[in-house]
Amino acid sequence: MKKQIIALTGAIALSTAAFAGTASAKTITIQSGDTLSKLAAEHNTTVRTLQNMNNIKSANLIYAGAQLEVGDGNGNATYQAPVKQQTTQSTYKAPAQQQTQAKSTYKAPVQQKQQAQTQTKSYQSTQKASNASSYQGSSSSAKSWIAQKESSNSYEARSATGKYIGKYQLDKSYLNGDYSAANQERVADNYVKQRYGSWEKAKQFWVSNG
Repeated sequence: MKKQIIALTGAIALSTAAFAGTASAKTITIQSGDTLSKLAAEHNTTVRTLQNMNNIKSANLIYAGAQLEVGDGNGNATYQAPVKQQTTQSTYKAPAQQQTQAKSTYKAPVQQKQQAQTQTKSYQSTQKASNASSYQGSSSSAKSWIAQKESSNSYEARSATGKYIGKYQLDKSYLNGDYSAANQERVADNYVKQRYGSWEKAKQFWVSNG
């Protein structure tokens, strides 16, 4: 009878010890936002220990909802990712749209190119107009004397036949349809320089020939 009691007591003790050993191997459910380093700190262990215990290859890849053993490292439980999330062996590929964008060479939209071209042309036209309108011509008393004789200093003056235009009564063919004051000054200066050499010599010719 005593032997039976001793044997029964021993069996109960072994059973209790086995239960205690099982309880020491703690398993938790990974929550969203958990990391191995965070869980290692919470359960007084290391990231490497958790990896080895749960057969985790990458310390940066765990899944919410998976079971993770965090015990003393002697249990037989291994890490298993949920079936739908077992993608550790797959190679990440960017969505087709991103791959296409990565391979494509950036090109400015047609509208931007057209705007740039239009702005360039506009600037060139403005620059030309500015140069034309800002030209004041050379200044000399001989030039003023001739302008007074030819048109009373009027850019609007026209000969009776309409062939001679403006302040210096230039042949309208010389002006190429541009009768602006700036163009009249420019053409007159060039004409006098090429034909007479200076306004003073042009005045001398005018006096001699009327």
